Amino acid sequence: MDIPPSPHPHQAQGGGTARRIAAALAIAAAAVGVRWLLDPVLAPYQLFLAPGVAAPLVTFLHGAGPGWLTLVVTTAASVVLFVAPHMDPGEPITGPVLAGLLNTAAAIGGILVIAALQRSRTHAQRQAEAAVSAEERARRRDTYLREFMDHTSALMYVKDLEGRYVLVNNRFGEIFPEMKDRWQGTRSDAWLPPETARKRVAIDDSVIDSGKSETYEETVPLADGRHTWVSVKFPIVDDAGRTIGIGGVSTDVTELHNARADLERKEQVLRNLIEIQEQEKQLLCREFHDGLIQYAVGAKMLLESLRPASLGPTELGALDDAILALARGIEDGRRVIRGIRPVELDDLGLAAALGALVHEAEAAGMAVDATIDSDGAELPSSLHVTVYRIVQEAFSNIRRHSQARHARLLFARRGDEIVVEVGDDGVGLAADEASRKGFGITGMQERARLLGGECRVTGGPGAGTTVRVRLPIPGAAADMPHAEPGMAAG
Repeated sequence: MDIPPSPHPHQAQGGGTARRIAAALAIAAAAVGVRWLLDPVLAPYQLFLAPGVAAPLVTFLHGAGPGWLTLVVTTAASVVLFVAPHMDPGEPITGPVLAGLLNTAAAIGGILVIAALQRSRTHAQRQAEAAVSAEERARRRDTYLREFMDHTSALMYVKDLEGRYVLVNNRFGEIFPEMKDRWQGTRSDAWLPPETARKRVAIDDSVIDSGKSETYEETVPLADGRHTWVSVKFPIVDDAGRTIGIGGVSTDVTELHNARADLERKEQVLRNLIEIQEQEKQLLCREFHDGLIQYAVGAKMLLESLRPASLGPTELGALDDAILALARGIEDGRRVIRGIRPVELDDLGLAAALGALVHEAEAAGMAVDATIDSDGAELPSSLHVTVYRIVQEAFSNIRRHSQARHARLLFARRGDEIVVEVGDDGVGLAADEASRKGFGITGMQERARLLGGECRVTGGPGAGTTVRVRLPIPGAAADMPHAEPGMAAG
């Protein structure tokens, strides 16, 4: 018998609960009516024929619940309509009772069997639907994965634990035409030089052993030149956490690499220009100081020695005016030299030059707490100039804008870098970002960046301003290891 399953555990084919009960009662009434029509020709042991037929039928059509209701209704109706009229006083009722029990047992057995078959069919159908749904989800997930992989510009691939390719994206065929349609089941040594393949295998083994991803940079010679790639390899694990393969993604960063190299070249040119400019300033100041200033000093001394009694008041006044003009010119010349390049920086060193800046700030009426822990003698001249100019600009900003009464200066060496800090207790920086990024601050930050360091300017309205600078000392730190060039094909 083909038993149709109920479409829902709480709902049979007939629809809602009310409709199923109504249908069950209708079938029970029909069964009892047919039994009543056949009553004249049926034997006493067939008194309960209606329950035995109606209850299994209702269970088949509408489920076990309506079936049990039909059994109760038809049994009660059969007792009232067909048993009671045939009962004579004094007559034994063993036969009819036994017949009723048999019919009822048959009805109960039918309900149980049909309900069990329905549950079995429903469970099987749900399992089949779940399997189809899982297969559809897996197929859709595979489609998503394939579309994602094939529409990215990066190389993407998966290897098994033996190093064989089990999945690659279309980009492989574009970058390495010789691998197109031939990659399946091959290893790196089939496409790469032995030494390069050995390095790739070593990285694969490291990923498998550590269970962690690895990122490295590599260079690949292609038909249009050498390309730089950033590659990431990572373990692929199953639900039990076991590594079952290796995934890889290689992104072509040639344009970024070239732009970075071009920027580094330009920055090197700028550093060279700044260094040449400082050298020219140094030369100009020395020539100015040892030449023109010395001549002016000599002329002033000669004029001061010329005070003969034969000169009249007019001539003496002119002589004094000339001496005064020379003195002012000498002072202006020295001030210009200090503005172009401090004499202390060349003659006495960085610590003395910073001390001169502190003295100037204190002469302007500001209290300065200075901590200079290093004389900077071992530092290259480029660092001397950068540190001096940044501190000079910071003190200049304090005098012009901060309205501060106190300032502080820290200059020290910390391991492989120089640390500089200049702070004040003034009005602080403006709240809007545009006002915070003046030319002076930008200049300090660019000077630090050109030497591979950083300059941070912090503070807010009413909170003062702090300039913090960190500059690496060339040659003080060990060179960072670089990834060896290889092939991005894995």
